[in-house]
Amino acid sequence: MAKKVSVILVNYNGMPHLDSCIPSVLNQTYPSFEIIFVDNNSSDGSLEYARQKFPKLVFVASGKNLGYAGGINAGLAHATGEYIAPLNIDTEVSPNLLAVMAGFLDENQSTGAVTPKILLFDDRSRINTMGANIHITGLSFCRGLNKLDDHSTRPQKVSGVSGCSYLIRREIFDKMGGAPEESFMGNDDVGVSWLVNLMNYDIYCLPEAVVYHKYTLKMNPEKLFQLEKSRYTLLLYSLKPLTLVLLFPVLAGTELLTLVYSLLKGRRYIQAKFRVWGAVCENSAYIRDRKALVEKLRKISDFQLLKRLRWNLEWGQLLSISR
Repeated sequence: MAKKVSVILVNYNGMPHLDSCIPSVLNQTYPSFEIIFVDNNSSDGSLEYARQKFPKLVFVASGKNLGYAGGINAGLAHATGEYIAPLNIDTEVSPNLLAVMAGFLDENQSTGAVTPKILLFDDRSRINTMGANIHITGLSFCRGLNKLDDHSTRPQKVSGVSGCSYLIRREIFDKMGGAPEESFMGNDDVGVSWLVNLMNYDIYCLPEAVVYHKYTLKMNPEKLFQLEKSRYTLLLYSLKPLTLVLLFPVLAGTELLTLVYSLLKGRRYIQAKFRVWGAVCENSAYIRDRKALVEKLRKISDFQLLKRLRWNLEWGQLLSISR
C-alpha cells in the first residue's frame, strides 16, 4: 500500500493564491494523501473561503501568527501521514508531485528528504530553485535561480531542500522536533536540511516533480532580522565550539558582509542587524536544549557535515538583494 502523505499548507492572508494552489494539490495522481490547511490568524477571509470551497481539507486555526515553521508544526500535530510535505501557499503543483517524491523515498532508504524542481510561476521556462545551496555559514541560495529549465529528469543530490516544497520522512521530522521554531520567516529549510545531513541522510532534487512558485528575490528589515537570528541560532546549537573557532575567519567575513549591507540599506536595516545579537542571547536556554537534541541525532562529524555544504557564495543573488 502507498504510504500516506500529509501535505501541510501554511496560510497567512493567502486569498489570491488559494484557487491555484489547492485544486492542483487535490488533483494529485498519488492515491493516499491528506491536505492540512493551517491558518496563521489571517484577516482577509481566506480561512472562511477555504473552509467553504474545499471542505475535504483538515483545517487548523492557530489563533495567532506562528510564522512558517510554527505553522508547519501546528499542522504536524494533526498529520497522520508517514511522509510530511510542507508546501507554500503561493504555488501550483504538477499532478505527479507526490507520486514522484514519495516513490523516490520508498526506493531509497538512505534518502531522508526530497525537493522538486521549482519554476517561476510567471515564467515557467525559468528556474526558481532546484533545491538549496547551503553555505557553511548557514546562508542559503536558490540553486539555479533564473536559469532556463533544461527539462532533465535525473535526480540530483543537493545540500538542502527548498522550504517552498519538500517531502520528508515523518520519523526523521519527529526526531528533530519538526520545523525549527527559531525560523519565523525563512531559513526553516536550512535548519531542516542541516539536521537531515547531520543524521547522515541524503537529500535529492527530483526534477520530474514540478512546482510553480510566485517568487521574487527581495529583502526588508524584518526579514533580515529573522534570517540572521535563525542562522546564528542554528550555528550555535549544531556546531561544536572548536568548529566555530576554526570557521571564525569565514564567519567574520560573512558578518562584515551583512554589516556593510545593512549600512548601505539604511537605519532600519542597521537596527535589525543589532537586534539579532540581543535576540540570540535571549535564546540561550533554547540553544542549550537544541544542542542536546542535536547531539542525540548526530551521526556524522562537523567536518563531514561541512563537506556536504557549499564553500562558495552566490554573489549574483547577494548583489540582487542589495539593490
